[in-house]
Amino acid sequence: MKFGRKRSSESSSQDAIGVDDDLDADLSEVVAADAEGDDIDTDGIDWREDGPFDLSEVELAGDEIERIDLGTLILTPWEGLNLQLQVDEATRNVLAVTGVWAESGLEIALFAAPASGGLAAEHRAAATQEAAEADGTVEEVIGPFGPELRRVIPQPGPKRERLFHVSRIWYAEGPRWMLRGTLLGAAALDPADETKAAPFLEFFRNLVVRRGSEPRVPGEPITMTLPEGVG
Repeated sequence: MKFGRKRSSESSSQDAIGVDDDLDADLSEVVAADAEGDDIDTDGIDWREDGPFDLSEVELAGDEIERIDLGTLILTPWEGLNLQLQVDEATRNVLAVTGVWAESGLEIALFAAPASGGLAAEHRAAATQEAAEADGTVEEVIGPFGPELRRVIPQPGPKRERLFHVSRIWYAEGPRWMLRGTLLGAAALDPADETKAAPFLEFFRNLVVRRGSEPRVPGEPITMTLPEGVG
C-alpha cells in the first residue's frame, strides 16, 4: 500500500495489527475451503481492508508518491506501466483505463452503486450469462476481493482459426461505488501462478475513488476526466 489509511481516534495501533492478523487468517481459511469445494463463509470479511479505497478512507497528502488524478479515480502507477485511456470522443470523458505491462493488462471501470450494495452480484450474473451465450466457460472462485470470475470465451481469429479470450474479473464495492477490474493476457492465463498478476493486484489495491456526493443511478458508469495537459 502506497499511503496511510485513516483510523478512528478510538483505534490503537495494536488494535489495527490485530484486525489485520485476523483478516489474513480468515482469508487463508476461505481460500482453502474454496479450493476443496467446501461451503464458504465470507461473513465479516472486509474485502477492501487493503484497498481499493474511498478518498475519505486514506491520507494522500505529505508523501512524494507520483499519482495520476483522473477526477473520480486516482491511480498510483509503477515505472514502465503503460496507461491507455478509453475516451468518449464527443464528451472527452474517460470511460475506462487500462494498465498494460509485460504481455498483460488490467482494464478498470467505475460505476455508481446503491448504498445497500449488491451491484457486484448483478455484474457477475450478467458476465456469466454473456459467457454462456458466447459458448464460453466461466468459473466463480474466491479471489483477493471476494468472488471473482474466470472466463474463457471463444473468438474467431484473423485466419478463421478458433482463439480464446481469457480473463479474470475483480469487483470491489465501496460507499456508493463499484470498481471492476478485468485482468487480461498472460496474467490471467494461469491463476495458480500469481507472479504475473501480482503487480496488477497491487495497482488495483492502490486505486482511490473520488465519487462525489451527486445522486447517480445505480449501475451508471462514472466517467473520469483526462489529466491536465493530455490532448
